[in-house]
Amino acid sequence: MKKYLIGFLTALFMMLQFCGIPASAAGMQIYDQGNRLKTDEFVEVAERLQEAADHINMNVVAILGNEKHSDTMIESMTDSTYDQLYGPKTDGICLYLDLSGAEHPYDYISTSGLAQFYYTNSSSNNRIEQMHYAIDKHLYPVGSEDAYHALLEFADQLENYYEIGIPDHYYIYDDVYHEYYHVENGKIITTSSKPYIDWGGVILGGMGGFIFGIIAAAITYAVIKSKYRFIYQISPTTYLNKKTVHYTQQTDRFIRERTTKTHVTSDTGGRSGGGSSHHHSGGGHSHGGHGGGGHHR
Repeated sequence: MKKYLIGFLTALFMMLQFCGIPASAAGMQIYDQGNRLKTDEFVEVAERLQEAADHINMNVVAILGNEKHSDTMIESMTDSTYDQLYGPKTDGICLYLDLSGAEHPYDYISTSGLAQFYYTNSSSNNRIEQMHYAIDKHLYPVGSEDAYHALLEFADQLENYYEIGIPDHYYIYDDVYHEYYHVENGKIITTSSKPYIDWGGVILGGMGGFIFGIIAAAITYAVIKSKYRFIYQISPTTYLNKKTVHYTQQTDRFIRERTTKTHVTSDTGGRSGGGSSHHHSGGGHSHGGHGGGGHHR
């Protein structure tokens, strides 16, 4: 029954295009290899994922895998399935849920084009990891996963991070093409070097140099001091004859002086630092035009 329904929906989509009525600007596909979704669930999830695809204006693919594969194979299949459907370097995302019953299932999210910038995978801003955690709550225990609610959660996560937007100064390095990517005015720009200065690295490097300088100075001081440790400061009284010199007045100039210490703090107006409300992040990674990431449940 479900196969006939899917065929009907596909035929309807093609008919609308033939009649000049745009069915949707963004594509959506679901591969339910183990028939984990009931017919009504499949229809509802398809509608919800299509809604999310239209909202983010990107292609969305979901694969419910029922065969055991290695992590590397799952990653390769997810990337290649997306490319076969919509082509390389197009804007879209593909989710693979491992429902094979493996002891430690491996789920994977592949991103392409602009999706790499909304669904980030840098060490300081890993939205892909957070998406996996959100979906995970519907995938326990292993063997009895709730694929229906997992895919609905996936749609919610897609819209959520799209609304948050691309992190400030976010860039991606592709280790196959050896290129850097960043976004300007909604378009991906390719460069051969980092597009933004990594101020975090600069600050850490400066602090490291400062600390190294202090250590070097301390060592130098200790060496010099050790060479002159037998030389004592000569007192002026050494050249005076105590029997012939008489002190007529002695004054302690500091006896009535008072010293105060004031602790000065910088006024930040109640703010804990000077950071902006946007998260500055960089250093995402890509491999052959695909970003994303996976994890074991």
